[in-house]
Amino acid sequence: MARRFFAAAALCLCCVFAAAQDWGGRYTVDIMDGETVCAKGELCLVPLGPGSSEFFLRVTRSDGAVIVYDSQDAPAELRDGCLVWRYPSEEYDYTLTMELHPETSSGIPMENTVRITETVGSGTAPCNIGLSPDGYYRRDPDYFVAPNGYMYRKAPDGNSCTLAFGGIYAGEVQLPQQVIGPFGKSFRVTGIDQNTFTASRNLTQVALSDGSQRVAPGALSFTGVPYDWDKISKPVFSYPDKSKTRFAVPAEPGSEVPGDGAKWVIFKQNLAPCVLSGNTCGNGGKRCGRVDMAFDSTMGFFYTVTEPREVIASMFKGYQNYEIEALIAEQDFVAFHTFPSFGRWKFPEKEQEAKSAIVKQIAKKYGRTPKYSRRAAWLRDGTAELDIVEFEHKNHQAMVVFAWIGKGEIYATGSLTREVEPGSEDFSVWNVDDEGTYGIPDVVTIAIDPEGRANIFLAKNSPESIDCFCLHQVGDRFEIVPISQWYRFVDI
Repeated sequence: MARRFFAAAALCLCCVFAAAQDWGGRYTVDIMDGETVCAKGELCLVPLGPGSSEFFLRVTRSDGAVIVYDSQDAPAELRDGCLVWRYPSEEYDYTLTMELHPETSSGIPMENTVRITETVGSGTAPCNIGLSPDGYYRRDPDYFVAPNGYMYRKAPDGNSCTLAFGGIYAGEVQLPQQVIGPFGKSFRVTGIDQNTFTASRNLTQVALSDGSQRVAPGALSFTGVPYDWDKISKPVFSYPDKSKTRFAVPAEPGSEVPGDGAKWVIFKQNLAPCVLSGNTCGNGGKRCGRVDMAFDSTMGFFYTVTEPREVIASMFKGYQNYEIEALIAEQDFVAFHTFPSFGRWKFPEKEQEAKSAIVKQIAKKYGRTPKYSRRAAWLRDGTAELDIVEFEHKNHQAMVVFAWIGKGEIYATGSLTREVEPGSEDFSVWNVDDEGTYGIPDVVTIAIDPEGRANIFLAKNSPESIDCFCLHQVGDRFEIVPISQWYRFVDI
């Protein structure tokens, strides 16, 4: 869909708004093959005025193929109750006709319905979009269009809404606090949906009206909004209480109080909104570190998840509270990153070696003799995994290498080294108090930036402490970014 501001927006908003409420919105259809749904169709209409409309038509087949037509080059023109759009190339003589309120066989108008037909004047169509045999798309009542061309999705509470995919978004998007929907009803605007800007490359800035509005994970990844790792807020590590509804971020006395913007708890690929609910940094009787046996005695900041308990239970399914480190992230970090589903090694599961060909490549690159390797985490779609290789000591130095691997190719590597005393050949780069035992750090989450680079957050547990750090991909290398180190309190 074309992403630009239009002079037509300066026309009488009453007229535009009336048109928007009449037929602007989102329409869907299940395309059937006998009794089976073989494809799903989605049509978004955004009126530009009384005589034309932007549109986005997407058909997603059951085999995963996606076909899209949109009005990026020219809007659809309204003629005799139909929106007519011709394919913008002389190569094809192809037209889509979207009939608004089509009539039944008995001549009765079908409200909240659009009938799509295609006409091929000569040759073939640009592609077979697999239209429904009857071409009838039904309006989704949860969506509506505002006068400025923004598309909104109503929330289940009936009083709030979020910015949604299908609207006209370009330049700076200003998210209002309130918007008028159908029949003059006012809705509170609470945030932006995850896929809202996937077709809005010309979007350069998003401004929120207040800090409580939430931008969904990855919403800015597919836009022209500038991304700068050095400027965005970095997540901090936390741990939960037994209910997994409250999280503590251990902090030193006098630590800076976090801002009041929207925040998220992140664990693996799961995210949930949370709010700051406590601050004990000024209490000298508290303890700075991880205190599982007496959670409320932690010195630091506390956050409470605002999702229902069943959502929280699903988010941490299979994990006890003492097995969990999670992130507390600010709005800007979450909005710019996507969080792919992944599996990770978890004690007491059997450890798996990395592929020998990969280990050989890493050993050659670093000029070391491998001691052992482990698979630490792997994306569920099979596109990448994190491998760890520890080497024999060389010149009284221990080394471990983290490697981000995909399709047999090394995307990025980063190393940790540690000087060891002569005679301490059994010790690794990990903490001295783990008796030199190799341990796989817990991969807390994998955050992919807008350029496809990985930021992998890990927590290395040992009997007396936890080291929290991030592997930040810069080209073909990982920068290892220390974040925090906690002392582990085992008494009450």
